[in-house]
Amino acid sequence: MAKTFSLAKYILLLVTRVLGVLATSTFNKDSTYIAQSCIRACGELSAQFADAFHYGDDDPDFAIWDMKQQEARPACRVEPSTPAEVAAVIGIVVTSWCRFAVKGGGHSTNFDASNSAGGVTIDLHNMNHVKLSDDHTRADLGPGLVLVEAYRALEPYNLTFVGGRVADVGLPGFTLGGGISNLSPQYGLAVDNVFEYEVVLPNATIVTANVDTNPDLYFALRGGGNNFGIVTNFRARIVPQGHLLGGDITFHSNYTDQIVDQVYRLTTDLADDTYMCFSSRYAYDQAQDRFQISLTEAYYQPVLKPAVFDAVNELPNESSTVRIDRMSNFALDAVAPQGLRRIYATLTYRPSRILHSKLLEIFSAEVEGVKTTPGFTSSIVIQALHVNAIKAMKERGGNALGVESGSPLNIVALLTLGWSNAEDDKEMYSYADRWMQQAKDQSIQMGLFHPWLYINYANYNQDPFSGYGEVNKRRLEAIQRTVDPKGVFTSTGLCRGSFKVL
Repeated sequence: MAKTFSLAKYILLLVTRVLGVLATSTFNKDSTYIAQSCIRACGELSAQFADAFHYGDDDPDFAIWDMKQQEARPACRVEPSTPAEVAAVIGIVVTSWCRFAVKGGGHSTNFDASNSAGGVTIDLHNMNHVKLSDDHTRADLGPGLVLVEAYRALEPYNLTFVGGRVADVGLPGFTLGGGISNLSPQYGLAVDNVFEYEVVLPNATIVTANVDTNPDLYFALRGGGNNFGIVTNFRARIVPQGHLLGGDITFHSNYTDQIVDQVYRLTTDLADDTYMCFSSRYAYDQAQDRFQISLTEAYYQPVLKPAVFDAVNELPNESSTVRIDRMSNFALDAVAPQGLRRIYATLTYRPSRILHSKLLEIFSAEVEGVKTTPGFTSSIVIQALHVNAIKAMKERGGNALGVESGSPLNIVALLTLGWSNAEDDKEMYSYADRWMQQAKDQSIQMGLFHPWLYINYANYNQDPFSGYGEVNKRRLEAIQRTVDPKGVFTSTGLCRGSFKVL
């Protein structure tokens, strides 16, 4: 249970804090507005959570991946350890009507998504449990986990779950947004491999959601993001996995056409080999002032040279990290350093060699105008949404993503972007917008555009829920109103970060 202070100490803490602010509001060191309601909420939280509580202007050890979010200063941060404590926090912030953000792994790039600007940051990192079922087919996974922690807990049993490729990504954001995985050709997206959720609703009650109990909420959580409450447990499918093949092969940009051809071939002709997964990356290297292209190979079995990658492996490469290893180590390879300001943007399209090439041409042209920006790093990542992943979306009542495909697969394109300084924010957002709009226009012109957007890759000004289709979008809106009549988790409510249904 949470520690408690005496009433006298609570009053002293609250009075001390209020004396340090204006009568109706205050601003912290970075001019973040802090409402009196949040000062009141933080006073109550400090009394309940003791060492698991931190004021935002006195929290030097708190670190988060994206510097834009790192610079946000909450009124306070609290670290609940149990669902009951999460419910207590929700009860306090809603009663006070104080803004809040929820941090799982903290890998979001959108304002107010993982760290509240002036409100309460609810940091779930202490809820990092992994509880394996007796038959080793399911596990309860906590929302404070980052992916590498879950991998390492399961690997001694030669088991894994349908997780992502980057070690420090948080399990809750990854899963609630869909969760593209190297295991997706076999099992589908992460969201379709969760059998049950435990959720703290906006009214501070704790419920479970599965195909039989609260089935509408279960549907909504399968792709609906952070619009319905705070998930405190994911009961997920666990599958056998020991060592496997993985790693990146990097090529000189002179081989771009050949890699584009191989991406199309792996996407279409070889899609029946569901042990195989891949992605390609076309990246600008600022230190060397040049572009490089790489292909990430993944194969579910420990086969060093599976035939499916023979044509890629025959091309002369500049470097290779391909090897037989554990998933946790491959995920660690993919970690991007902290210290940069970052955004993503995304596009979905039908498989096409020509469009892939054109997206890279647009990217190269746009990079030329911004490549000297301090700390600039950017790439285009291309990966396939496998037909098996689309089929899995229909299981157990279906998910909210609304992906329909008239072709065997869809391609998900991701623009990654990082830079150093706040004064370059406007230019970097404009750069991302230009690539995004030109890429979309080109895909529409070629008749290859697909409206679905992967929410975990979307930029703040993209609209993933419209891409889910009108029926699913309206259903999500109805479910949101039912579970959250006060609008706590809406764009005009208290938890406004990330993408909102309403």
